[in-house]
Amino acid sequence: MDFTVSTMTPEDLPKVMRLEHECFSWPWSEQMFVDELERGFSHIFLARDGEGGLVGFICFWVLFDEVHILNIAVRKALRRRGIGKGLVVGAMKYAKKHGGKAATLEVREKNSAAIAFYESFGFRRAGLRKNYYDSPPDNAVIMWLYDISEAVKISEAVKKSP
Repeated sequence: MDFTVSTMTPEDLPKVMRLEHECFSWPWSEQMFVDELERGFSHIFLARDGEGGLVGFICFWVLFDEVHILNIAVRKALRRRGIGKGLVVGAMKYAKKHGGKAATLEVREKNSAAIAFYESFGFRRAGLRKNYYDSPPDNAVIMWLYDISEAVKISEAVKKSP
């Protein structure tokens, strides 16, 4: 699917909140997004379709040489069309350009599709946080990608394959 990526502004908040509520059983609050917009090390990229409609977003931090993916969402009806992949690769490219070397994230232990998605970029399981999530209760798998260049290389290799 064709989409463009832009940086979130405060005006995007209502649409981001609708998507957040569509995607998560325990959604972030508006204030959490406002806080992220105000942090100099936090970045929120939006994916928009050809008509400018919001189809996905990723929120991540770049702190020194480390990247932390906090939140990623793709409209349910549009999953498995490359939007999430484009957002992750875009975030990794941006982070690398700004000194990022390694990336980490937490994902629900029961979310095998998300774990497989992150593993496709080279993220590996590095630990477990017991009872990290509410609604429904779940553990968090801590994942690390020790060289963010790998995520970009893997993505480019997939694009070139028949």
